[in-house]
Amino acid sequence: MGNLLSFPMNAWDITKDKEAAPNERLLSALSFLRDCLEGGVEDLDADSVQRCMDAADTALSAAMGTERKLLTQSLRIEEMERIASTDELTGAYNRRGFEQEFKRVLAAASRYNETGVLVYVDLDGFKPINDTYGHAAGDLVLCEVVRALRDNIRPHDFVARLGGDEFAILLTRTAWKDGLERAEILKHVLNTTYVYWSGNHIAVRASLGFQRFGPDDCNKKLLIQADHAMYEAKRVRAATSPSRSDIQ
Repeated sequence: MGNLLSFPMNAWDITKDKEAAPNERLLSALSFLRDCLEGGVEDLDADSVQRCMDAADTALSAAMGTERKLLTQSLRIEEMERIASTDELTGAYNRRGFEQEFKRVLAAASRYNETGVLVYVDLDGFKPINDTYGHAAGDLVLCEVVRALRDNIRPHDFVARLGGDEFAILLTRTAWKDGLERAEILKHVLNTTYVYWSGNHIAVRASLGFQRFGPDDCNKKLLIQADHAMYEAKRVRAATSPSRSDIQ
């Protein structure tokens, strides 16, 4: 083994090739070391030992390069998944992200016998805002709605924009009474919020539907039930409340 000419020169050349891919250099360096050390280290001359050390350094460098590449790819995938599950305008979960989180929450509820409350929100009189002031004003209202909701929930609760002017909030790991109290707070906050736009204060008005969930519930059925509760609240509100302007 002391004769350098007996070493696997092709593998050695690859380990020194800076243009080679990190994984190719890593495999070549390890192959080189395996062949060099196969007969033991006693008969290796100084040049051979140095080459082994260089190959080991190459293997370490290539392994670190591969690890960095994998980390970069992993972060990129995470970012793509985040973008795919996030509403671009408001930064809240979109419907896809919400459904994923809802399934995860229900799985945890089944595993740990937890309960929670689903809140379904639909803005009242939102179309006239767009018609009167334009979509930029409407977009600002949507963003303010998400901000108001986030400011009044716990860190482990979730807010989503399901589409248009419809939103959902998951109040997780809470009893029905406590969740209902929190939902009533959200209702009050939304219906006392005003958004300033071009010298006007635009009133945010919303109807909310509440639905308890537990270990054995289905996310799709819960959304339908909460949606129905919201429309019933909207119907009652329209029948009992005098009309009022959304602009002050």
